[in-house]
Amino acid sequence: GGPVFVLNMVGVHALMLVGLGRFNSGVHKAYTLFWVIGTAGAVQIPVIGWQPVRSLEQLGPMLVCMGFQVLAFCDWQRRLRQMGTEDFVRFRVRVVAIFLAALLVVACTLWPTGYFGPLSSRIRGLFVKHTKTGNPLVDSVAEHQPASSGMYASYLHLPLDYAFFGGLVSLRKRNNGFYFLVLYGFIAQHFSGKMSRLVLICGPIVSVSCGIWCGFLLDMLMEPFFLLLGRSPDIPKALQEQANVSKDADSSPPAPAAKASNSGKASKDKGGKAKDSGKLAKAAKKASAKKEAAFVPEEWEEEFRPGGAMQLNRMLTESWVEGIPEDVTSLYPPNNMEYHSFKGVAIRAALSIAVILYTVLFGSTIPKVYQFVKHCDNVAQSLSNPQVIFHYRDRNTGRKVVIDDYLKGYQWVDQNTPKDARVMAWWDYGYQITGIARRTSLADGNTWNHEHIATIGKTLTSPEKKAWNTIRHLADYVLVWAGGHGDDLAKSPHLARIGNSVFPDHCGDDDPKCTKFGFYSDESPTPMMAKSLLYKLVMHNEKPGVRVNETYFQEVHTTQNGLMRVYKVMNISEESKAWVADPKNRVCDAPGSWYCIGQYPPALEKLISRRINFAQLEDFNKGVASKSAYTRMIEKERSGKGEL
Repeated sequence: GGPVFVLNMVGVHALMLVGLGRFNSGVHKAYTLFWVIGTAGAVQIPVIGWQPVRSLEQLGPMLVCMGFQVLAFCDWQRRLRQMGTEDFVRFRVRVVAIFLAALLVVACTLWPTGYFGPLSSRIRGLFVKHTKTGNPLVDSVAEHQPASSGMYASYLHLPLDYAFFGGLVSLRKRNNGFYFLVLYGFIAQHFSGKMSRLVLICGPIVSVSCGIWCGFLLDMLMEPFFLLLGRSPDIPKALQEQANVSKDADSSPPAPAAKASNSGKASKDKGGKAKDSGKLAKAAKKASAKKEAAFVPEEWEEEFRPGGAMQLNRMLTESWVEGIPEDVTSLYPPNNMEYHSFKGVAIRAALSIAVILYTVLFGSTIPKVYQFVKHCDNVAQSLSNPQVIFHYRDRNTGRKVVIDDYLKGYQWVDQNTPKDARVMAWWDYGYQITGIARRTSLADGNTWNHEHIATIGKTLTSPEKKAWNTIRHLADYVLVWAGGHGDDLAKSPHLARIGNSVFPDHCGDDDPKCTKFGFYSDESPTPMMAKSLLYKLVMHNEKPGVRVNETYFQEVHTTQNGLMRVYKVMNISEESKAWVADPKNRVCDAPGSWYCIGQYPPALEKLISRRINFAQLEDFNKGVASKSAYTRMIEKERSGKGEL
């Protein structure tokens, strides 16, 4: 998600600059190099491959880059042929039309082949009204829910109070960087409101905006003291000249009126010249050339570019400025000069001292800063603390009790299982199994294969013997979280629902949410839950009559507080284990590559053949029939035909 966000953020900003009339050779070179070099590096990573030129999430920046080449070509031809405004506009319209027609032909050719990849459910979830994406795996993750106001206050805290003022200050100098900040702020605010984990991307823009506001205040407070010490004021030369002209006009006597005869003669001459249309056309041409010669480029301009957004923007600005009464505009330069006079600077210095004293002695800013620093330290500690260890304070003794079941459990696996042992667990614990237990996990947070995770979910929520027939070909141990409070039983309805999205016969198309797999109001399990392997692994010897069949699974370790349980898979298939471990049976993207996709052993071919590849809502390359019951249910809810 990170690279996709950065790529699209820069691409949208580049497109915005074109719309604002700020396209130039510098912007063209910068964005072209960014996209070409970045894409060339990205495609070298196996898990990314050719997604930058195939995925709908990344095609936008590529189209912007192609459009930049078209604009640069038009500018090159304009300089080469010395085109005027009208000729250049007509030429550019023709070139753009040809470019768009070519794009349409290519898109229509590639569309039926399935070349374009769909938007992922996570990305699509950022644009839909509801929090459900149609993918039960994505919908099961709490971080995909909208952010609350409390989350913004907790993670952004004090800088958030001043970010808006920083944006107002930035309006004074609307350069390319300012528009990037505006765009970033809008996107960060919008998307974090859709997905709570994206509050993270609000941090940079809030910090920058708060810094701009603090810097502005500091400049305003300290500038008068620097001026009193001899620093020259930053007054534009044009304003100084305009102020001098206004001063001279006020002090000089009025000019005598011109004689009527001379005025009449001038009018007669002008009237004669107006009759000559040829001379008028020449005069207009000269005036246009004179206007272009008198062009003063702004910070983002390098030349006079006619017939585009830049010229249109300039015309609108000039018409707006001309609409301001002259008596209003004439007030600014003298007042600005008085602002920087000795008297004005002395008054400003006195006000600065008053503001500083009030802030230090009576204001609430300094206490807020201390509170902010303390809050940052607390949040940093809470985020940096290990998630596999937590503590609480005993109400009776007041002693601090450390719960390290998860850490101890993973350490036990590391110390008491063979180095080549394979551990089956829900994908949430995959990284911990790999990093702490140092064993192979069947799935983790980087497993992008929906069907594989669904297979694990379906297996764990299947009856014990049926699950064992699958697991014995895949794993040596099964690890579960137990003890209540977010354990595997609390998550188990999601496991069954995800499994049903690929194995429709697991819960049935008539039960897309797998409500038959769960608990009744009296906390007793449903029949499907009671028969499942997961229920027996978690509740083994914890409830009367609930025991694991030791012919299939043997309990080898339960942590002190019962929060983690490890079972050994009995009578594993050595043939399947050897087949999976054989490098010949791995599918690598290139010879010698580190990115090799494993395959299921032949013994599971019957199970795998029953899978229906999951089709996302937005996958237009697949028919409606291939969509899961859960996806069709979400579609009905969005269309208003189902229950929300």
